[in-house]
Amino acid sequence: MMRQTYQPPSTAEYEEPVLEAHCRRVASAAIELSKRLGWDVEQQRALREAAMDHHHFPIPAQSRLLTRLVGEMWGYSPLDDTPNSDAFNQAGALELCCLFVQRWEFAPYEFTTWSDIVTELRALAADGFFDSTHVEALAVVPSVRLEDIRSIVSKLPVFPAIALKAIKIAQNPMASVAMIEDTVGADPVLAGEVIRAANSPLYSPALKIQSIRQAALFMGLPDCCRLLAAAALRPMFQSPLVRPLWNHSMEVARLAEALARDSAKAAPDEAFLCGLIHDVGRLALWKLPARLTQQYTTLLQNGCEPMFAETILAGFDHTVAGREVAKRWALPDALAHAVEFHHQPEQSDEILPSILYLAEHCSGSAEDLPSAARFQIALDRIGISRHKINSLPAFAAHGQW
Repeated sequence: MMRQTYQPPSTAEYEEPVLEAHCRRVASAAIELSKRLGWDVEQQRALREAAMDHHHFPIPAQSRLLTRLVGEMWGYSPLDDTPNSDAFNQAGALELCCLFVQRWEFAPYEFTTWSDIVTELRALAADGFFDSTHVEALAVVPSVRLEDIRSIVSKLPVFPAIALKAIKIAQNPMASVAMIEDTVGADPVLAGEVIRAANSPLYSPALKIQSIRQAALFMGLPDCCRLLAAAALRPMFQSPLVRPLWNHSMEVARLAEALARDSAKAAPDEAFLCGLIHDVGRLALWKLPARLTQQYTTLLQNGCEPMFAETILAGFDHTVAGREVAKRWALPDALAHAVEFHHQPEQSDEILPSILYLAEHCSGSAEDLPSAARFQIALDRIGISRHKINSLPAFAAHGQW
């Protein structure tokens, strides 16, 4: 079958979905802010409607920020601080949320945190641009603290040492089948997983595989080691809630392995393991109390990207939570670094974060805002072409850059 030539969208076709996505983020932030301000359901509904249309119709009151800026530019201020109508109050809250979201959206070009943005907004409030009450309410929108995540992480199972040992065997040019046998000899469950996989239709052996030795010889040591690492990690993703996360992690692991092999700048087996664990921060977030995971689910249903929903929920995203998991597990520095920066490759000089960033986008996960700048940084860092990226099977299914 001939592959259809990719046609980039027109400017109008591109801008409209981007604008709608921005409005959804502003609406979600505004609703959370209005809850902290104690506004009633009708006020929240009106604010959401205004947020969804705020780039198509004027905000229903003068822009406090623009009016003040123009006034200072011309030496006078036409802003009347006396009125305190609902419309004026809602317009101020909406403008605050719009600026907050814009600062978050600017992260690929100037990395910033929730506390950084709040500090900027407090400075603007001190100069009269915003209502300080609104800013302080926005500051406490996140209902999850980093201490909460650390408490959850402290209760996670220890990192399965067999997974790391299997990858080290795969990277060892002197590795032998005996090393695999020694690694899984004391774990009949893992041994059974490897043997079962060797007998699967994927490998289709002529004779039934009955031992680890036979499986390793038939599949080859690299495949056997990768399968062993995956089998060791999978039990942590067994609950129905996080099982889709495991499927995503497996896909990213395979893509990361392929990218590492094509770039020749990282060990494919190490990239595979990084792919398996890159989203462990999301695993920790999903272990929050039910009311918090429901809030997160509602944000996703309202059209927020997972990264933005996590920021609203906690003031940080799953890469920060992943950093805490990596500390708990005492992962090697390269793996921990990849987990922490796989959505911000521009913040790292290492190769693995860029490989994971590209693998995430090749998987079509849409966890974060698309960024051509970050995409190009990652391409340049691993030294691979867009044509090569577009040739990856999973990428062809999800679209091209």
